[in-house]
Amino acid sequence: MSRAVVVEAPGRWRIDAGDPPEPGRGEARVRVAAAGLCGSDRELFDGARPEGFAGYPVVPGHEWSGTVEAVGPDTDPSLVGAAVVGEGFRGCMTCGRCREGAPNLCASRYDETGFTRPGAFADHLLVPARLLHVLPPGADLRAAALLEPAAVIAGAVRHAAPRPGETVAVVGAGTLGMLALQFLAASSPA
Repeated sequence: MSRAVVVEAPGRWRIDAGDPPEPGRGEARVRVAAAGLCGSDRELFDGARPEGFAGYPVVPGHEWSGTVEAVGPDTDPSLVGAAVVGEGFRGCMTCGRCREGAPNLCASRYDETGFTRPGAFADHLLVPARLLHVLPPGADLRAAALLEPAAVIAGAVRHAAPRPGETVAVVGAGTLGMLALQFLAASSPA
C-alpha cells in the first residue's frame, strides 16, 4: 500500500492509496522517510505559484530523504537499500544551461519533483536515479530532509561571496534564514 497527498487544484486536496509505483528505465522507487514543508508548497496549495510552475493534480514535496526500495531497467542495482536524498529539477540535460550544471534554469522546460511531477508527500516516490545522492550508512534521515534547502542556501552564499568582516543582513528567521546565518557564520562576515 502506498498513500499520497494529492493537491487536485488550488485549495483542494485528497489522500490517495494504491500500489507502490513501479520504477521505469533509469528510475528508482524511494520509500520516503521524511519530507520538509516549504513556503513554495504553501504557494502550490494556494495557487500562488507562477504560471507554468505547477501542474495540477500533483503530489507536493521537494525536500525529502528516504531509502531506495527498487530500481528500473538500466539502473544501478546497488542503489537498492541505500539511504538517499535527491535533486528536484529534472532538466533536459541537453540545453546550454543544463550542460553548465544549472538544470533549475533549463531552457527547454520547467520540470520539478513536487510541482510538475509527484513529490514526497507520499509513502513512495519515483525519481530518476541520476538525481539521487547516496548518504553514508547510519545517516539521520529526518535531518537529511534539510539537505535540499541547505544546498540552496549554500549556493546562494557561495554566489554572494561574502568576505570576512563584510556586513551581511539576513531578512527572515525561517528555515532558509537560519541556514543562511549558519553558512554566513562559517565564512565569518560581520
